[in-house]
Amino acid sequence: MSVQWKFRVMSRGEINVDPIEGQFFTSDVIGSLSDALVREAIQNSLDAAIPGEQVRVIISFSKSNERLDGSRKALYFGGLATHLRSKNSGLIHQPHLTDPMGYIVLEDFGTRGLAGDTRKDEDSGDYREGMKNDFFYFWRNIGRAVEGTTARGRWGLGKTVFQATSQINSFFGLTIRRSDPRRLLMGQSVLKIHRVNGRKYAPYGYYGIFEDDFALPIESTRLVEQFCQDFTLQRRDEPGLSVVIPYPDEEIRPENIIRSSICHYFFPILAGDLVVIVRNGPSEELLDADSIYGIVTRTEWPDRDAIIRRLDLAKWCIELPEENYERLKEPTEDRAPKWDEKLFDQESLKRLQERFDGGKRVAMVAPLWVKRQDEDIQYSSFKVVLERDDEIDRGEDRFIRDGVTIAGVSSLNQRGIRVIVSVSDRPLSKLLGDSENPAHTEWQERSPKFRGRYERGASCLRFVKNSPREIVKILSRPAHSRDRALLRDLFYVDLPAHDERPGLKRESTGAAVPDGAEKPDSDVLTGDRVLQLQKTRGGFRLSGHPDAKILPKIITIEMAYDVRRGNPFKRYQPFDFELNKPPIRVRGKGVKAALPRPNTLNIFLKTRDFELIVTGFDPHRDLKIKTMTSLDAKR
Repeated sequence: MSVQWKFRVMSRGEINVDPIEGQFFTSDVIGSLSDALVREAIQNSLDAAIPGEQVRVIISFSKSNERLDGSRKALYFGGLATHLRSKNSGLIHQPHLTDPMGYIVLEDFGTRGLAGDTRKDEDSGDYREGMKNDFFYFWRNIGRAVEGTTARGRWGLGKTVFQATSQINSFFGLTIRRSDPRRLLMGQSVLKIHRVNGRKYAPYGYYGIFEDDFALPIESTRLVEQFCQDFTLQRRDEPGLSVVIPYPDEEIRPENIIRSSICHYFFPILAGDLVVIVRNGPSEELLDADSIYGIVTRTEWPDRDAIIRRLDLAKWCIELPEENYERLKEPTEDRAPKWDEKLFDQESLKRLQERFDGGKRVAMVAPLWVKRQDEDIQYSSFKVVLERDDEIDRGEDRFIRDGVTIAGVSSLNQRGIRVIVSVSDRPLSKLLGDSENPAHTEWQERSPKFRGRYERGASCLRFVKNSPREIVKILSRPAHSRDRALLRDLFYVDLPAHDERPGLKRESTGAAVPDGAEKPDSDVLTGDRVLQLQKTRGGFRLSGHPDAKILPKIITIEMAYDVRRGNPFKRYQPFDFELNKPPIRVRGKGVKAALPRPNTLNIFLKTRDFELIVTGFDPHRDLKIKTMTSLDAKR
């Protein structure tokens, strides 16, 4: 039997279906082909990890393989070229196989390899732990995964990222199994239904040896050794899988792989479960728990500082002893879990609120019950850690299931908060995994592998998904007595000690109150009751205090949106404060207004019962107000 590429000739009357699985790895949530390759390849490796061993993934780049002359190239691509060049192959910008060939090699170590019977052509139905036929599911299945396993993957689509990242939609795989010393080499090409010399061919082609149309792996020592040398594989006799992607998409570059590895797998890297090595010719970058900080620090990524602080919180989460997590109360078994203060005992809630208010990190374990149809109810839990970070403009929550970051899940709408939700407990991890879309970026209540399989499954999913938002709400909730400083960070008037300009004095009213709320008992300005500043819908209202004995003649009001760093009044953007144009509206009674600068109003008081109302500001940004009053007072 000779080594060759072969596509099956289709029979008359077969249903014509072109492959669509590649589209699952081009979504906006994943971000790029580099992200897709990293997410799926490393996920597959983690799924195949040998218990107790660290997984190492080596990703090597080669610009060209000059050692492959025409005859050697024919060994690996002979018989494939005619199918690639066919009119309906589906390839648009394919390289010519005589062109210099760049390639990427992905190899994992500390894994079991593609175990199982290489001759099996159907699912045995034996789903016991450890009985999965990896070889069968990797090479002979699309969109079908083993039921009942705890694998991070659920759809059997992860491997299609290898062909999706090749310009010729083809890849090779060499595996050594932990169970035996055999070295098995095969290849796969995924095109569309196409014709060659008038014959119609199925879209899936294989590289190997054949019994009729049935592909079997190459085991020839000479050929396997030659393959390892030609593609500079690192594997010798260690178990695992090596994948070679010829003619990779030009978008996939070493720097993108490094960033994707850090962004999507920072948690298992920091935990010591995963090491990623990226090689580009003679240079090498090692990503592990010790080096990851230094690698991020050396970059010029615009979000570099935010990533470092995210790493800090994840490291704290991983290293924090279990006894230091606040454990919430168990929800009722026969009811849907729901976020409520009743899940916290009073002492625990007080401790958590004090830590959160004080800017300290908070960690908790949230229990819940998981009930799969026709199975006993199971106790499970997940961890939530959070911190305040005034350097981020919006909330940041990261959901991690068994080390995989679920990039498209988010619920946090409070700015300046960072949250990590970590799920590793088996019953809950299994439930969430069943709800994931093929690219493992979202949890979907209507997923066909999830819907109807669990009692109150959707409620459990929402309980986890909404945890960042609901926990922050509970921890931010004031005591039952009135909190005069509640809105201080949202809307306030600054009170500097003095102003150097002659004839002016800066004054402040303290915290504003929302519409309809009880007004503060006093608005003290330089020792007297003078002005009242209140928050209104989309703006503010300024008026004189009814008990004021004197009022200023002129009030200067400066406005600015809060910024991450620096003085907001010095860094304001003029187009944000065109006070004489919609949507901003200035209304007044008993005043005359002038606009010396885009963000400044000069108010000349004409009557004691004056009122100024300014609205139309962005409700999603924090508005800062500063007032200065003339000492030439109006009695």
